[in-house]
Amino acid sequence: MHKRLTIWGYGVLASILIGSGLGGFYLLQGKLIEIVGIGHMVRPVFNALWITIIGVLIFWIQRRFNQLPKPLGQIRADLKATGTSDYRYLPLQFLLPALILTSGTSLGPEATLVSTTCLGGIWLLDKLRYLNANWGHLSTSGRLRAMFQVNHQLISRPAAQIHHSLWTPLTIGYFAAGVLSFYLTCKFGGEPSVIVYLGHSAWQWHELLWLLPIFIFGRGLGRLELALMISLRKIILGRVHRDWALLLIGGLAIYAASIWLPAINCSGMANFHLLAGSWQHHSTGALLLAAGLKLGLLTICLNTGWIGGDIFPVLFCTTAQGIALSFWLPIDPIFTIAVFAIAAGGTILESPLVAGGVMGIMFLPPNLLPISALIIALLILCDHFTQPHWVRLSDAVHKMLATH
Repeated sequence: MHKRLTIWGYGVLASILIGSGLGGFYLLQGKLIEIVGIGHMVRPVFNALWITIIGVLIFWIQRRFNQLPKPLGQIRADLKATGTSDYRYLPLQFLLPALILTSGTSLGPEATLVSTTCLGGIWLLDKLRYLNANWGHLSTSGRLRAMFQVNHQLISRPAAQIHHSLWTPLTIGYFAAGVLSFYLTCKFGGEPSVIVYLGHSAWQWHELLWLLPIFIFGRGLGRLELALMISLRKIILGRVHRDWALLLIGGLAIYAASIWLPAINCSGMANFHLLAGSWQHHSTGALLLAAGLKLGLLTICLNTGWIGGDIFPVLFCTTAQGIALSFWLPIDPIFTIAVFAIAAGGTILESPLVAGGVMGIMFLPPNLLPISALIIALLILCDHFTQPHWVRLSDAVHKMLATH
């Protein structure tokens, strides 16, 4: 009983520390972005100097650690092959990505949050497995050393064994403790609420007649934009093969945005207040131009080493496009924005649940939750029936662009 209680208590404490660390990272990156000011102030010399410094930092990371944060796809592959993943550099993921995001990459912190959560969970499970298996062979000082040694040895096991122990009542409890500590760290750290309602909706049942046309338009535009983003990625990676050259291209794109349109530099999450306020009075052309350029900058950053998350930047762009569309339809504007943003955003991200869940919970008024759920269901249904056709469309767009 003493062994089980000690290991359980250690798991809870470690989960709280991981969650607090993630909250600290989130607060740190927000504060650093505010201090550095790229995306908020036009300063040609300072921006050029700072972007160069961050570019050198990324180049060093690529040479020393390959990539930080560790890509989620690589973590999944490691889990499938060995049942664990290399988390030796996990502490650096709480610091270095926060510095990278200050460069105005147009990317968000969510990639680091997800990667670090996964690696932290794997680290904790390895610790608990080790302690459970060796408890009787360790002295009291040995147990304490194993608990507090940050980079304990990697413990591999057949992948088939891990599927039965990832989600148990205990691991769910650890995860809940981590999430709660993350929330409390952000709350008491002065982070404002991430919920930014785009406005109030008074949609009526007759407006459901517009739902399918808006959905089809958003779905189609999202497919086209994703095809163009994929083509841009193939063009960049097909013609530039040196890491330093890729970083230079990304840095120049970030710098150009910081001079001529700094509002597209930030991740999107920090700028959603613009979409809830002044940007709802911008012209259609200005909104579409900003959204298009931000998607372009996002694609360049993702494929040139300027790492980060793409969820909030994509939703920022599709929401701006939804605002532009709402100017031309004789129905509730927030209804129009909701349907279009989720349809287009879920298509570009290729994740209906993520796009619909984030929009429905964080940016849309509660009375549009049923609409969000309906759009998610329609996207999932469309993905099920149209995937082969979409692959052919993407290839066709790339071939068309490659010939020009």
